[in-house]
Amino acid sequence: MARITQETLFDYREIEELGDLERLTLALEGIKDERLMQKLELKRGYGRNDYPVRVMWNLIIAMIVFSHKTVASFRRELLRNSQLRWICGLRDFEGKKHLAPPDRVFSGFIKTLTEEAEEIAGIFKVQVGRLYELIPGFGKNLAGDGKYIDSYAKRESRERSEDNRSENDAKWSTKEYHYEDKNGKPQVKKEYHYGFKAHIICDAETELPVGFTVTAANANEREEMIKLLNCNLLSEEKRKETAECLSLDRGYDSLDMILAIKTAGIAPIVDIRNLWVRGEETKQYKDTDIVYNYRGEVFYVELDGNEPQYMKMKYLGYDKQRKCLRYSHNGKKHRININYDERIFLPIARDCDKFKRIYNGRTAVERLNGRLDRDYMFEDHCIRGLQKMSLMVSLSLIVMNGMAIGKLTNGKKQIRSLKNTA
Repeated sequence: MARITQETLFDYREIEELGDLERLTLALEGIKDERLMQKLELKRGYGRNDYPVRVMWNLIIAMIVFSHKTVASFRRELLRNSQLRWICGLRDFEGKKHLAPPDRVFSGFIKTLTEEAEEIAGIFKVQVGRLYELIPGFGKNLAGDGKYIDSYAKRESRERSEDNRSENDAKWSTKEYHYEDKNGKPQVKKEYHYGFKAHIICDAETELPVGFTVTAANANEREEMIKLLNCNLLSEEKRKETAECLSLDRGYDSLDMILAIKTAGIAPIVDIRNLWVRGEETKQYKDTDIVYNYRGEVFYVELDGNEPQYMKMKYLGYDKQRKCLRYSHNGKKHRININYDERIFLPIARDCDKFKRIYNGRTAVERLNGRLDRDYMFEDHCIRGLQKMSLMVSLSLIVMNGMAIGKLTNGKKQIRSLKNTA
C-alpha cells in the first residue's frame, strides 16, 4: 500500500494567497495584546489622545502586513484606502486635522514600543503556546538558522545623533562557504555583512517561528542558538515534551552544540564539517574490524589478500537503553556506542534515510527567512539600531503567527473591540 503523507492542518501558502485586508484581519484576530494596550494607555494617562494607543498599534501591524518599509509610504496607503483606515480604527472627519496620523506620531509610538520589549516578547510567547494547542504535532520537528540583516547604514556612525538616525549598534561579520572546485581542490568564498543577525527556531512542518533572538552580526551563532534552546524553547514543559529533533546546518557543527541539544532530550540533526586535520579517510572503531568516516558512514573491513575491502554495514536502528547504534554485516550484529565520537555518532545515524529526510525539512527555516526578506521588507529596510531592529523583527514574527492563529480559528470577521479608540 502506498504511504500517504499526513498533511498538517495549516499551510502558510493559504495566507499568502489572501488579499492584504484579509491578512490584516487575520493578524489582528491572532494577536492577544490587551495587556500591552492597557499598559500603554496607563502610560499615556490624561495627555493628548488624538490618535489612541489601540489605533496606533493597529496601524503599526497594518504597516507590516502591507509590506511598507517607511511610514511615509504607509501614510500614502492610508490616505487612499478608506477600508484600511476603518479596520485600524481611524474614523474620518471626527474633528481631526489629518486623515492619517503625521510622521511624528508614528515615530513617537514606535519609540514607545521599543521600551516594551518584555511585553511584546510575552505576546509572542502566548502565540506559540496557542499554536501548540491548535496544531497537532506542532514543535515536534524543529529547524534553526541564523539570518543576516544588513544595516541600512554602510558603516558605523562616528557620533550618536540626537534624532536616533545614526548607526552605532551594527557590527561587521564574515560568512565563509567551503566547497570543492571541478578539480577537487578545496575553495573558500567569503561574504561580508555589516548589520544584525536574527537567530530563529521554527516548526519544520508549518514554517512558523517558535523562538528567536536578534543580535549584532558578529555574535557567535552557535552560542546564540544554545542560549535560545535553553532559555526560550525549553522553558515551557509542553514544548520540551513535544520536541523530538532540531535540524541545523553545518555552520552549527560543534561538540558543544550537539551536547546541548542531547542534554535537552532532543535528537540533533546537524550537518557535519570535516575537521579531521590529518587528512585520514576513515578511523577505526575501538579494537575492531569496523571503521567510519567523518560523514558517519560505517564499514566492515575484510582482507582480500593484502588489500582491505570496505563493506558498508546495514543500519538497524538505535538502542536507546544502551545508547548504541546497531549495524549488521553478514548476518552478525554490531553495536557502536554514540559516546565514542559524539560529533559523528548521533542517536539518529547520519547515514540513514531518516536522518536525511528530517534534515531536508530544515529548508523550512530558510523559507521563513526568505519570507522575512520578501514579505516583511528586511532585505530593503530603513531600520537603524539594535533596539528598533529587535522590535521590528519581533512584530513581524508576531504578525506571521497571528495570521496563522486567525486562519486556524476560522478567520472570524470581527476583530478586537475598538470601543476605546474614540
